[in-house]
Amino acid sequence: MPQPSPLRLATPVRKALMAAGLSLPLLPLAPAMALAEPAKATYRVFVGGVTALDIDATLEVTGDRYRIAVSAVTGGTIGRLFSWRTDSQSEGAVRGGDLRPASHRQTSRFRGEPRDVTLTYGPQGEVSASVSPPPESDDREPVPPALQRDTLDPLSAVLDLLFAAGAGKGCDRSLPVFDGRRRYDMVFGEVGRRVVDPSRYSIFSGIAQQCRVTYKPVAGYAKSSSSGRFWQRNNPADRPPVQLWLAPVAAGFPPLPVRLETESDFGSVVVHLTGVTPPADQRAGALPAQ
Repeated sequence: MPQPSPLRLATPVRKALMAAGLSLPLLPLAPAMALAEPAKATYRVFVGGVTALDIDATLEVTGDRYRIAVSAVTGGTIGRLFSWRTDSQSEGAVRGGDLRPASHRQTSRFRGEPRDVTLTYGPQGEVSASVSPPPESDDREPVPPALQRDTLDPLSAVLDLLFAAGAGKGCDRSLPVFDGRRRYDMVFGEVGRRVVDPSRYSIFSGIAQQCRVTYKPVAGYAKSSSSGRFWQRNNPADRPPVQLWLAPVAAGFPPLPVRLETESDFGSVVVHLTGVTPPADQRAGALPAQ
């Protein structure tokens, strides 16, 4: 039986990677009140049981300022077929317990084709967006400025969740997010404490806080279902939920993501924590599974 060529594989695999890419905004580390050095974590993403992405995440906190950087590149068998890379970075400050982003940048390259977003935030909540290619080329209407106002970028939205988890407030919250092309609400729900079983793919096992993440579309989605992507399907509201597990595994830090699961048209998407610096000792780390 003839085998499909790498070129024929590229389109469906790319869509699967985009499904895995939905996980990228969920991978920054949780901040500490005082941070002597940047915290770093590495993750591996599997789509349909196949290695798809390797991810590096870094957080720096200086006073009330934060900077998150997340980079992902195709790996394993998929990486040998074709290359895809994305880099995201957010900077901002904490004001009265609320996160106030100052800038967000995301760049990606697939077979040399760039897709870039730059967001700049004003003092009154206004957002200036530079998007290439423009939303119209994706068969979508641009998000009106009024709907962009007082929003968070995807990385800052998850950082808000991790602040709350570290303060013992639980997952329950709904946050307005604008990623440069789409405006949606990121809705977090508390599931409870659950045991994460040992895995040869992850450095973590034990008791973790589980949160359910769903997305409520608001604006900026494709005009027709035929031009939709994984997270839109026939209806943007059909985007599968994400299950996220948090645990304190970095020394001096509140909980950070240790596992993530969702579904795609190409199989399950699973993200494993593969490394963390600085590591926690046994007392500061996750509770052992009983």
